[in-house]
Amino acid sequence: MNVYLIEVIIFLISVLLVTIILDMKKIHKLSIALPILFLIFIAVITGTYILERPTLEISNQPISLEIGQATSIQIPYTTYHMKDVTSSVTVTGDVDYNKIGSYHIQYEVPTITGIYAIEQIVNIVDKTPPTITLKGDKDFNLSYSATYEEPGYVVYDNSSEDLSSKVHIDQENINDTEYNIVYSVEDSAGNKTIERRKVHIIDDVAPTIKLNGSASMSILLNSTYTEKGATATDEMDGNLTDKIEISGKVNTSKVGEYSIIYKVSDQAGNKVQKTRKVTVYEEKVTESHQTPNTTPTQNSDGNNTGIIYLTFDDGPSSSITPKILDILKKKNVKATFFILNYSSSLEYLVKREYNEGHSIGIHGYSHTYSEIYTSDEAFMNNITKLQDKIKKTIGYAPTIIRFPGGSSNTVSKKYSTGIMTRLTKKVLDNGFKYYDWNVSAGDAGGASTSTQVYNNVTKNLKKNRSNVVLMHDFGGNKKTLNALSDIIDYGLKNGYTFKTITMDTPMVTHNVNN
Repeated sequence: MNVYLIEVIIFLISVLLVTIILDMKKIHKLSIALPILFLIFIAVITGTYILERPTLEISNQPISLEIGQATSIQIPYTTYHMKDVTSSVTVTGDVDYNKIGSYHIQYEVPTITGIYAIEQIVNIVDKTPPTITLKGDKDFNLSYSATYEEPGYVVYDNSSEDLSSKVHIDQENINDTEYNIVYSVEDSAGNKTIERRKVHIIDDVAPTIKLNGSASMSILLNSTYTEKGATATDEMDGNLTDKIEISGKVNTSKVGEYSIIYKVSDQAGNKVQKTRKVTVYEEKVTESHQTPNTTPTQNSDGNNTGIIYLTFDDGPSSSITPKILDILKKKNVKATFFILNYSSSLEYLVKREYNEGHSIGIHGYSHTYSEIYTSDEAFMNNITKLQDKIKKTIGYAPTIIRFPGGSSNTVSKKYSTGIMTRLTKKVLDNGFKYYDWNVSAGDAGGASTSTQVYNNVTKNLKKNRSNVVLMHDFGGNKKTLNALSDIIDYGLKNGYTFKTITMDTPMVTHNVNN
C-alpha cells in the first residue's frame, strides 16, 4: 500500500480520536483542536518519511539464469521517497554463472535509517541442448566400392563439459542406396541433441573387360583372323558380356598393326574399353643354320653391321644370374631372359632383369618334355601359367617364348605326333611369338670351358643377319659367366649392335621336325 495513503488514514484516525477526546471533555474551542491536529499531522508525516522502505520490482520467485549466458545480476528498478534510486542499489553474495546450482544474493539500498536489504534466490540452470557440428558435408556421395570413413564432428555444451566421448554414432538405413549416420549426445542436465549425415551410395566404378586370348596377337600374312571376343562383368550389374561393342578390322592380306576395340557401359554410365593389338606379319626368317632373310643395317660409314641378341635360358639362378646381370650392366648391354618357374626367393632377380631394361621371355613353367609335350593344352597351360606368375611379379605379361628344345626338337614325337607343327601355329594364333636361335654357345652340352663357349659364339656370328645367341644362366654355369665379357667385347669391337628381343623383332625359327 502507498505510504502516503497510510499517512492520510493515520491522520483521519487521529482527527477522529481528537474529536472524541474533546467531546468527552466538553471542549468546543476550535483554537485548541487545530494545533493538536497539526502537531499530529506533522508527527505522522515525519514518522512515515523516516520509516519508509524502498520499493524493488522483484518477483517472489527465484531468478533462473542459463549457465554460461550471464556474468552479473540485473539490478531491479528501485524507488525510495518517490525517487528512482536504482543506481544506488548494490548486490552482495557470490554466484558462479558457469556452474549449475542455487545461490542466495541480497539487494542492498541505502536509507535514512541504514541499509535496507532484501534476499533473492538465483538458480543457474542448463536448459540448452549441446550442439554437434559435423565436419565435411552433411550430404555426400560414397562409392559402393569404398569404405565409409568418419569425417569427424565437434561437440559444444554451455556447461563447457567435454562430451566428445559421449557421442553415440549409429547407422539408420533409408533404402538400398541411402542411409543416415546418426549422432546423438546428452549432457549431464539431460539435454539431448541428435544430428544426421546422409550418405548416398553411388556406382562410380567401371566394369571390367577381359579379353579372350592375348591382348597382343601376331598372325601370318594371308592367314585367317578369328575374333576371340571378350567378357565383361560389373560388380553392380553382373555379366555385361552381351553389351560389349566391338569395333575395328584386321586386313590379313596386308602387313601392319591393327586395333580391335572393345567397349562396354554399365547402367550408371561408367565406361571402359580395351584394345587388342593384332600384328599381321610376313615370316622372313629361316632355321638356325641358314642365313636369315633380313636386310643388313649399315653404319654411317657404309659398312655392314650385324645385330646380336644375347639370350639366356633356364634361369633365374641365385649363383649365376646376378653375376651375368652385373656384367651386362657394366658393359651397358641389354639381353633377353627366357625363364623357367622360380621360387619366391628368386623373384628379385626377375624384377631386376625387367627393371634394368632386359626382355623377359617365357621358357615354361616346366621343362620336362614328358609333361609339356603330351598335348596342345598341356603346353599352352605350361606357358600361360608362367605368364600369369611373371605378371604378378613385374606387372607385365610377356608374349615372347622359346620352346624347350627349340621348335625343331624331335623328342616331342615320343609324346604326341605332329605336336610341334600344331604348337608353332597355335602360339601365334594366341598372340605369342616364338624365337629359336642361330648361334649356340654349346654351354648346355658340348662346351666344357669358357674358351669353348667364347669360340662357339664368336665364330658363328655373321654381319648380314640378326644373330640370336643361345646361352644359359642355370646354376653353376661358370663357363658362360666367364666368357660373357669377352663375347661382348668382341661384338662391340667388330661393330655389332646388341639388342633385346621384343614383339617387334622378326622371328628367328628352325624348321619344324614334328
